[in-house]
Amino acid sequence: MIEGRPSETAIEVAAAREAHRRYDEAPLLLDDVHAAALLDEAGLAAVERYADGAPWILLENRLFLPLRARFVEDRLARAHARGVRQYVILGAGLDSYAWRQPESQRDLRIYEVDHPSTQAWKVDRLSGLGWPLPSNARMVACDFESSTASEALAATDFDPSRPTVVSWMGVIYYLERETAAGAMADLAKILAPGSELVFDVMLPWEAMPERYQAIREQMVAWLSGAGEPQKNRYRPAEIVEAAAAAGFGETRVFDVPSLHAQYSNRAPREPLTERFFLAVATR
Repeated sequence: MIEGRPSETAIEVAAAREAHRRYDEAPLLLDDVHAAALLDEAGLAAVERYADGAPWILLENRLFLPLRARFVEDRLARAHARGVRQYVILGAGLDSYAWRQPESQRDLRIYEVDHPSTQAWKVDRLSGLGWPLPSNARMVACDFESSTASEALAATDFDPSRPTVVSWMGVIYYLERETAAGAMADLAKILAPGSELVFDVMLPWEAMPERYQAIREQMVAWLSGAGEPQKNRYRPAEIVEAAAAAGFGETRVFDVPSLHAQYSNRAPREPLTERFFLAVATR
């Protein structure tokens, strides 16, 4: 993190979502109509880096980042249909769900939890746009390396006795392994039965295809320069074991090609990611 700025990865996620809207054909995986507005001038310039003809790793992200958001929002819609009324977004970044939420889900309570620097920048940005925080949304500051989600949520009207969907996208691989294990245990402790933790996981380098090895040094250098080095990777069996050790019940893993086939009626123009998989851990 760079103090006084949102995380660079938060900017890139919003840029990729907007690029998906601009450059990909319908049906879109996610139609984030607010992503561009949340970006400043530098962020909007980042959108153009994802245009057709961009390096393959960016085109890959242009599909994956909207897909993972679609996945968690679909999980939320199903959970809402069965009575879940709390939604926690850990590492919310420039997420816009609170401003896109369907009328049918207005009885949700939405908790955006992120680093104080990112939250402060986003509040400033929202004020400049004239976007009030929806009455059912809360913005909660938390540095995951020095505090816990349970401590942050305890200062709000979050009700640990009620089931919750927790989005933990784009977070776990930036934490030390011990910190990630502690965070999962902390969440398992405060989440009521019927809750879901929905998150993305990055595979170890040695489990990735050769094309990633060829750009490994560049990827590591960019993330380190942004102050956000990746520290933590799992194979599917390892994340299932880690979630069970933390106190969750069943954990299911989902591969990206299967999800893309479920959401889209056409083959992708670019290769789908083979770096990530998605997981849902239940209480």
